[in-house]
Amino acid sequence: MAIWQYQLNIIPKKSIIEKYGELPEKLFIDFDGWENYWKNRTSGDGFPEPKFEDAKTIKWWLKTNLNIEKIAKQFDLYVKRGDWSDDDSGFIGWKGNSELNEDNDAHISYNKETKIISEFQFRTDLRTKENLDKFLRGILKICADNELMVFNTKGYLFEPDFQIIIADLKKSNAAAFLTDPVKFLDKLAEKNNEANLKEKASLEKQINLKEDSFWFKIKSLFK
Repeated sequence: MAIWQYQLNIIPKKSIIEKYGELPEKLFIDFDGWENYWKNRTSGDGFPEPKFEDAKTIKWWLKTNLNIEKIAKQFDLYVKRGDWSDDDSGFIGWKGNSELNEDNDAHISYNKETKIISEFQFRTDLRTKENLDKFLRGILKICADNELMVFNTKGYLFEPDFQIIIADLKKSNAAAFLTDPVKFLDKLAEKNNEANLKEKASLEKQINLKEDSFWFKIKSLFK
């Protein structure tokens, strides 16, 4: 995921209420479990089912009959299908044009036979206000029309309301980076561990930190 992208996972509202009896503020994500999962997985393993339960492994879609073909066509209005999209294998993917600051993407993974969805998510490029107004607002409306909810990478659960999501994305790493890339990179360095230093070095290659650069011109989007 690019540093300027903001990710949301999509799940059915009805399934959340059935599991918890209410709509919780936050869903549990087992970050340690996922770290161990990716650390221990080898290329020959494929993608085995994780042996823990969290917001990303719960079978939210078992009792939800979402018309995948219909909602896919609705997504087509806002972002084009990616070259890797393959309906025959149960995967539909979308990818925007990064060169036009429209680095949006989305995907639905599902069982071709049962039509049960295993993962549904999208990521919004935050670099232009126009993209937020068109892509993010449009995808959230699709979610609202289909009684779906979204949760962010920390597990916080939201109704697909544009203003609510704007308030959350302003707290995201993507917004922090775009608002003040120097400060964001300095915070990574302060943590002083190998992973963050590698990330800092990678990000520095992606941007120009001069004061007249593109990154400084978009600060106003998040103020």
